Amino acid sequence: MRNRKILLGLGLLMALVLAGCASQNHEIKEPEVKVPWQDYFPAMATGKGESKPILLHFGTTWNEGSDRMKRETYGNYDVKLSLHQNFATGWVDVEKSPALKKKYSVNGLPTLYFLDSQGNKLTSVDGFVGPERMLLILEFIQTQAYEEMSYEMWKGRRPRQR
Repeated sequence: MRNRKILLGLGLLMALVLAGCASQNHEIKEPEVKVPWQDYFPAMATGKGESKPILLHFGTTWNEGSDRMKRETYGNYDVKLSLHQNFATGWVDVEKSPALKKKYSVNGLPTLYFLDSQGNKLTSVDGFVGPERMLLILEFIQTQAYEEMSYEMWKGRRPRQR
């Protein structure tokens, strides 16, 4: 009788332990990373001061392409991490900054400008850019591959990812 109570108690204890383990979420959480968006002039100063390339995102609060990029592209952990570590980032609302819209000849939204740390244009991209394409562009800029070859040539030589 006593052995039976001990076995029953041990069984109950094991059931509780297993239930507790099963209810816990064992996913590895990625550390919180945010894209350090700044206005135009602070982003340019950060790029120069930290010798980082600059990404300028030209958009508006009502533009679907910009909203989609906020959610899908800039919400992607790898994109956020790359931008956070390797780029100065500026968000330019073209309705609030028409002079910058004109200076950079922005015609469609969103428009992305990639500049070197001194503010010289490297390339620009019109329209929505998804996370996979953005990661390729960021790698191309961050590694300074543009000094050796075009983006298309670089992309063709790059090993394919699985």
